[in-house]
Amino acid sequence: MRKMLPLLVAVALLVPISLVHAQQVQQQKHLDIYFIDTEGGQATLFVSPSGQSMLVDTGFPGNQGAATPAETSAPGITRDADRITAVLKQANVTVLDYVVITHYHGDHAGNAAELANRIPIRHFVDHGPYMVELQPNRVAPYLSYQPVRERAHTIVPKPGDKIPVAGLDVQVVSAAGDVLTKPMVGAPGAGAPNPLCRDAKLKEQDATPENFESIGLVIRYGAFRLLDLGDLTWNQEHALVCPNNLIGNFTVFHTTRHGDPHSGAPQLVHAIHARVALMNNGERKGGSPEYWQTVHEAPGLEDFWQIHRSAAGGAEHNSPEQFLANINETDHGHDIKMSVRSDGSFTMTNERTGFTKEYPIRNGVSR
Repeated sequence: MRKMLPLLVAVALLVPISLVHAQQVQQQKHLDIYFIDTEGGQATLFVSPSGQSMLVDTGFPGNQGAATPAETSAPGITRDADRITAVLKQANVTVLDYVVITHYHGDHAGNAAELANRIPIRHFVDHGPYMVELQPNRVAPYLSYQPVRERAHTIVPKPGDKIPVAGLDVQVVSAAGDVLTKPMVGAPGAGAPNPLCRDAKLKEQDATPENFESIGLVIRYGAFRLLDLGDLTWNQEHALVCPNNLIGNFTVFHTTRHGDPHSGAPQLVHAIHARVALMNNGERKGGSPEYWQTVHEAPGLEDFWQIHRSAAGGAEHNSPEQFLANINETDHGHDIKMSVRSDGSFTMTNERTGFTKEYPIRNGVSR
């Protein structure tokens, strides 16, 4: 019995130490977000502190929207699917819990079927079984996704619904042409009158109605809030914040429609007081000088990150080079990573250069 005492004491001492270590590991967990280069499409991977994953959109199919003429005709290339797969491997994601297809344009839905062949996907989230644009040059990505959709577990949310990603609060604020009509509960600044609406302008509906169907998301982790509205239109952005700001203030604004001037209403961009903006533009897609300037002038903005240097933006309407993931004709495929801690502070890393910037809590909150 005496010989057993030291062993029992050792075991007793190890138990609390192990519990403390487990608690420390739990405290160190964070939300990782990967903004993947799809040459002006979208593919954004969220890896929750719980380990669950959510991919928002899937980039261009095949090599559509190719970075160079040589890539356009190269056989067997699945550029964006390969880039997404590489990031999934980097993030140790072997199953996608949720794949959100904001709408059925090729730069967003292009690899839904291809990814379903490569990795298990537990749930798809989309705006419904029909595409509102059926032109031959637009419908192919939707038609490839349709049989996958029919076999999958698919969620069709309405504004106000939540996507149950463990460890995150993911709320839908637009879907299938509808937008939120009541202030978000518990969102800082939600429901406040928006003085920018007084002189706000509306725009005529453009000729791409599928954008009108976009699923828009608010992703919250602790004090951190990110807004991603897909390709939602200018007038729908207006409806979310006028006459009252229904969605509140944000830490990060993932710019709408790749920086195309049919979106980016100042009454929204300036009302949400984002600390950081990120534009998922291509070198020659999105990234308009007008949109860039609107974001650049937003109150409270610290930094504006871009997936690509915009050729249209020139020297005056692009961010400094350290905030550009890809900068020239031959420089493609680099992503931007964000790591968010439970207190709402976060870091952003330019994968091309390794440049990292820390964003500590400001004035007691991450915003």
